[in-house]
Amino acid sequence: MDWNIGNITIGVLSSVLVACAVWRLFYKNLFVASRYLSWLLIASGMTIIQVILVDAHAVRVFPILYLFYIPWQFLAPVFFSLFICSYLDRMWEFKKYKKLLLTPFIVFFTLYAVLKINALLGYSLFSKSISLTIGAEWDENLAVLFAFVNGIWNYKMIKNYERTLLGASYKTVLEKTNWLRLMYTFLVILCSLWILVILYLKVTKFERGMMAYYPLWLLFLGFYFVFLYIGDRHLKTKKEEVQKRQVAFEAMVTDFQIEGLNKIFESKELQNIIGDTYDVTRVLSYFATSLFDKRNQDDVLWDIVKNAIGKLDLEDCVIYMVDKERHVLVQKAAYGNKDKGTRKILSPIEIPLGEGIAGAVAKSHQWECISDVSQDSRYVLDDMQRQSELAVPILYEGEALGVLDSEHSKKGFFTKQHIFIFQLIAKLTATKIKQLVKKESATITNDNGYYKELCFLLENEKIYKNSDISLGSISARLGISVTYLSQLINKISGVNFSDFINEYRVRESKNLLTHPNYSGYAILSIGLESGFNSKSTFYAAFKKHTGVTPSVYRAKAPFES
Repeated sequence: MDWNIGNITIGVLSSVLVACAVWRLFYKNLFVASRYLSWLLIASGMTIIQVILVDAHAVRVFPILYLFYIPWQFLAPVFFSLFICSYLDRMWEFKKYKKLLLTPFIVFFTLYAVLKINALLGYSLFSKSISLTIGAEWDENLAVLFAFVNGIWNYKMIKNYERTLLGASYKTVLEKTNWLRLMYTFLVILCSLWILVILYLKVTKFERGMMAYYPLWLLFLGFYFVFLYIGDRHLKTKKEEVQKRQVAFEAMVTDFQIEGLNKIFESKELQNIIGDTYDVTRVLSYFATSLFDKRNQDDVLWDIVKNAIGKLDLEDCVIYMVDKERHVLVQKAAYGNKDKGTRKILSPIEIPLGEGIAGAVAKSHQWECISDVSQDSRYVLDDMQRQSELAVPILYEGEALGVLDSEHSKKGFFTKQHIFIFQLIAKLTATKIKQLVKKESATITNDNGYYKELCFLLENEKIYKNSDISLGSISARLGISVTYLSQLINKISGVNFSDFINEYRVRESKNLLTHPNYSGYAILSIGLESGFNSKSTFYAAFKKHTGVTPSVYRAKAPFES
């Protein structure tokens, strides 16, 4: 092997860079943009390590190393773009050009595979000189060109981002992007130097191996270490900002959801929420909205037990209803081992009022939480032996309608929060059952708290810009059922979900089409920026809401204004 001070230094620094990136990836709690930064550093470091192994002739001594070579140099720019898109919240732009960005890597990964097979076959497919030309000159020249073009594209994306934030403080925007533009400027300069070195070597026919590249590799390594240091500092700031926004957002959402729950529960009941208020209100909201369209008692009871398992991570949930004539509790709905997905209870049992834990709760009207049922002689074995039990009465105006019961295989599983949520769910169940008995129906009004929350997300978070948004994703974000959300939008806005979201997107695109900062933007780019996923859907929605095409609107708007 031919090691020297130059390639040893570069090899060690590259290995340290990769080690730091791997450590960050697996041992630090990183959010998405930080992960992409780690992968960028890994790809960049591995690119240099592979070349150093060739320069030191290590692959001649251990030819098997060639089998593990992959074109990292074509992955590094992709991770650079992923990092920038994630950091600036413009992942839609990466998705738009994803295939184009990944094509060079896929092509050269295939070429690498062919070169390895050719070498194993003793260069029977094509000569060794052709292999070297493909694996060295083509590879190197195209990789530098790709990195150069990618750097310019990312720089342009940063500038577009700065123009996009029309309502934000320009100073705030620059604090977020100045360092990125500086980094990309240096990257483009380094790539330009690399191209000049390649041209110099071609003209002078330099014969001293890869030594001419040593200064460049050291410059690139210095760039990546600086990028890591500055990037970590800015990413830490961004993470803190995101956490602050999340706390503020959760507080706002909690207010909206409590406003929605106020129509079902009394204020004093909601004031006693303990633990994580955001999670509790979301659970209650889902239960309440899921019952909205239920039209008979069986649907109500089965929906409650199913959601109790799904939303509260329980093993078992059973609802007993009181049979007044026979003075017993009858199992009416169950989720867990008692049900096999057919809405039919396997081996239903009956418990006399006053007997067993559930029977005692129905008679006393008081909840009971048993940490260890083996120490309670009242415990009634049902489908299997468990360790703890929570039973809460379903009461309406002082009358026991039934019992909401859950068991768990772990002793002391149920907490104060479980007890509190079960009490509110029991009240919710009783209220809905009595509504059905009285043939009353719940109504949606314009002051609905969930609708206010939805509008808040659309107007402040601009969630409509996500082209993959759906009823399911929004209902999960709001913590309410899909059916309820659909009815909510139809009732208050008077349009279906698709038209409702597209109305916001069209409003956004109208603003951008007539804004001077976007005069150079293609119309389709503005549609994609606004949340549409194709030209056809953008043009169809725009014409439906405005009566004209985007191009006609852009041409006429300045005169109309």
